[in-house]
Amino acid sequence: MQHLRIGALIIGDEILSGKRQDRHFAHVVEVLARRGLKLAWARYEGDDRERLAAVLRETFAAGDLVFSCGGVGATPDDHTRQAAGLALGVRCCGIPRRSPNSRRSSGATRIRTASG
Repeated sequence: MQHLRIGALIIGDEILSGKRQDRHFAHVVEVLARRGLKLAWARYEGDDRERLAAVLRETFAAGDLVFSCGGVGATPDDHTRQAAGLALGVRCCGIPRRSPNSRRSSGATRIRTASG
């Protein structure tokens, strides 16, 4: 029987450049440990749509359980939604934009398939 591997994909140019400090990795490790699980791998990637699509195709093909953190904000440099659509061969809807009165975007992603 094959064991489930758990991975973390942490996305963002701001993390790679040092403008923001990553807190996702430690949080994922902590949450898994509380449940008696552990991370098998982690990967950091920048905001490059084609590169992200290739990485996502690879992780989808491996069958691992993957936590993806970052890259889903409401700024034009966040390409995770579109990269996931490319990786899955489906058309992805546009990026929801923050209203001037909101403090945070919901982070919800909707990928449309040919059927709807």
